[in-house]
Amino acid sequence: MSGYIESYRGHVLASECDVMGHMNVQFYNACVSQAMGTMFGALGVTPQIMKETQRGFAAVEQTNRYHAELLAGDIVHINSGVLKTSSRTITFQHKLFNSSTETLSYEATVTAVYMNLEARKSELLPDALTRKAGTLLLKEGVGA
Repeated sequence: MSGYIESYRGHVLASECDVMGHMNVQFYNACVSQAMGTMFGALGVTPQIMKETQRGFAAVEQTNRYHAELLAGDIVHINSGVLKTSSRTITFQHKLFNSSTETLSYEATVTAVYMNLEARKSELLPDALTRKAGTLLLKEGVGA
């Protein structure tokens, strides 16, 4: 998992499964939401820092790929990393695995914009944040 960090771990609840018996798409996204919080923390953008600075992130684009079903009781984890940065955004890659089988079940690419939470407008990423994101940058060709 070179370049990735574990950003989420949990299990599939029966209540998260749909009529076909597998985890419903909304709960894949809920796992990614939890993983994003971990990634923001890894960047140093904790809830406390967001309150103090009134700066944070908002997701502006997400693409998803579903690879294998997850069922009630499956233990899962997400490995995440930074795909790229721009002057105002960071794009994250998340891979959700069935922890027991190590099967890739789902992946999401999420672009988040750095913003002033009071003005509700995007801002340039501070240099320190760009540098920190660089330490989480995925190596080219890293697949899993």
